Amino acid sequence: MHIFEAVKHHKESDRLKTFYTSLLIILFLILIKSCATPVAPTGGERDRTGPQVISTYPENGTTNFDDDEVSFTFDKFVDRNSFRQNVRIEPDLGIQFETSFSRKRATVEFQSPLPDNTTVVVTVGTDVTDTDRNNMERSFSLALSTGDVLDDGTVTARVLDNETGRGESGRRVFLYREPYDLTQRSIYVAETDTSGRVEFGYISEGRYKAFWVNDINRNRIWDPEREPAQPFYTDLFDVAHGDSVDIGTLYISMQDTVAPRIEGVGLLSEQRLRLRLSEPVIWRPDASIIVTDTLNNEYTRAYPLYESESDPNIVYAQSERELPESERFTLKAEGITDAAGNSLRPDFSPFTGSSEPDTTFLRTVSHSAGSGLFPDEPLEITYTKFIDDDAVLDSLRVVEGDRIVENWELAEIDRHILRIRPEGTWQSGIRYQFRIWNPWEEEHELVEPDIWQRNQLGSIEVTLENHDPDVLSHLRITDEDFSIEVDTTFTDSILVENLPPLTYKATVFQDNNGNGRWNPGVVEPYEAPEPYAIRRSIPVREGFTSEVTLSYQTGVIRTSENDENYPERNGLTPLMDTDTETNGDEENDTDNDTESNNDNDSP
Repeated sequence: MHIFEAVKHHKESDRLKTFYTSLLIILFLILIKSCATPVAPTGGERDRTGPQVISTYPENGTTNFDDDEVSFTFDKFVDRNSFRQNVRIEPDLGIQFETSFSRKRATVEFQSPLPDNTTVVVTVGTDVTDTDRNNMERSFSLALSTGDVLDDGTVTARVLDNETGRGESGRRVFLYREPYDLTQRSIYVAETDTSGRVEFGYISEGRYKAFWVNDINRNRIWDPEREPAQPFYTDLFDVAHGDSVDIGTLYISMQDTVAPRIEGVGLLSEQRLRLRLSEPVIWRPDASIIVTDTLNNEYTRAYPLYESESDPNIVYAQSERELPESERFTLKAEGITDAAGNSLRPDFSPFTGSSEPDTTFLRTVSHSAGSGLFPDEPLEITYTKFIDDDAVLDSLRVVEGDRIVENWELAEIDRHILRIRPEGTWQSGIRYQFRIWNPWEEEHELVEPDIWQRNQLGSIEVTLENHDPDVLSHLRITDEDFSIEVDTTFTDSILVENLPPLTYKATVFQDNNGNGRWNPGVVEPYEAPEPYAIRRSIPVREGFTSEVTLSYQTGVIRTSENDENYPERNGLTPLMDTDTETNGDEENDTDNDTESNNDNDSP
C-alpha cells in the first residue's frame, strides 16, 4: 500500500509539471502575439478600402482639455510606422509627442504641456495605411481646446490637376498667419482628399496666406529651389469668428522643364539605330536626327520610325546613308520633344558605325485611323523601316463600297510610311476598306476606319462668364485619345465646328500677359495665376451643338455668422466656377449641357 501511494504521488506530480509547462507556453504565445504588429486575416479577395477612424479620446470638440494624450480607434489594423510619420499637431506649436498602439487604437502622448486657452487639432494624414497598404481616403482631425472656447473658423479650397481636372489625395496646402515668414514652418498644413478638396478647421481669427506646395521632405517648409509651389487667386484673406472661407480652386501645373535626353545609341546595322531615351517623346512629321562626324559636320540624317511596343523610351530610327565602322558619330535632334515641349538633347558619348547589314523585316507597325478620318484626311500606315518592297504599293487594295480598286492612284511612299489620299474627299455614304500588304506575314491586313462625313459632325459652343472681355482667352479642345485637337482664341463665346461625335475635354485660360501660355502664378513676390477653367466629358452628337458655360473663379467666397455682406465689405468678389466638377469621381462627372439641333446650320 505504501508503494502504491508513492507511485500515485509521482503521477500527480508529473501531471502538475505538464499543466504548468503548458500554461507557460500559452502565456509566452500570448506575449509574443501582443508584441507583434497585428495583421489582417489572409484569404479571400484583397481588401482595397482604406482605414477609417471610428472613435477618439477625447471626443471631437472637447474644451478645457487637461490630459497629456489623445487616441484614435480605427476600424482595422493600421501600419504603425505610417501612423507615426503622418500624424501632426496644428497649429505648429513645437510640441513633441510619442505614439503607442494597442490593437486598433493609436495613442499620441504629448511630451510637454499644451498652452493655455489654445485650440489644438491633431490630424491623421491620408498617407496612413492599413496592413494591406490601403491609404485613408481623407485625413481626420481631432479638435480640442485647453480653454473654454473652441476656435471655429474654416478655410476650404480645391486643388486639381490642370491637365485632367481631377483631384488627388495627399496634396499639401500651407497656411500662414500674418505676420509670416515663409522660411519658417507653416503654422497649418492640410491635405487634399481624393476629390481634391482641402479643409482647415478650427482656425483662429487673423489674416492668412495659403498656397500649394509639393512638400517633398514633409518638413512644412517651402524650399523654392526644389519644391514647386503655386498661389491661390487671393494672396491674403481674413478669417473672423464663425467664418467659413472658400479660397477657390487651384489648378496645379507640375511644369516639366527637364529636357528629354538620348542616353544611349545602339547601331543595329549600317543604317538602323536604337535610341534609348530618358522619357517618352513625340515627333513632328518633319522631324529628323542630324548625324554629325567628329568635326561636328553633318554626315547624314536619320528619321524616327516608331517606339518600342514594350518600352516607350526606346525609339528606332534609320539613316539615309550607311554609317561605316571606321567613323565615330554623334546626334542632334530636330522636331522631337517630350509632352511638355522640351526638345530632345544628346547625353551620350560618340558612337562607332557598323558594318552589319540591315536584316530588319519589313512589316506594319500602326495606322493613323484612330477614332476616324475626316473626309479629306489621308490614311497613313507606318512600317518598321524605309519601304523597299514594291509589293507594298502593288498589292494595295482599296474597297470603295462594292468596288475593288487595285491601283489607287493617290497612294505614295514617304520613307517608312504608306500614305493613301482620297480623290478629293472620301465619298459620303460609302464604306471604305483598305487591304494593306504586310511583307513579313505575306498577307493583307484589313483597315476599316470610320470616315466622318459632314452630316455626322457636331459642334461645341463655349461661353465664358465673369471674364474680362478685353482680354483674349485661349481654348483647347481634345478628344480622349488626342487624335483630334483644336487650339483657338476668343473673348466671350465661340463655336467650334466640324467635330466627330466623340467625347471631348475643354480647357480655357485668360491670357492676361499676352504670351500665349498659361501663367500659374508666383507665391512670393505674389503674382496671381491667370484665370483658368476645365470641363471634362463633353459629348458631341451628330448634327447637334453641345453648349458649355465655363466660369473663372478669381475671388474668395465667405460666409460669416456676423455679417452676410462680409465679401463686399472686404472688396472681394464671390465668384463660383460652376462648371468644374466638385468630385473627382468619374460617375459624378455629369454633363448638364443643353443641345440645339444643328440640322439647319450644319457644318
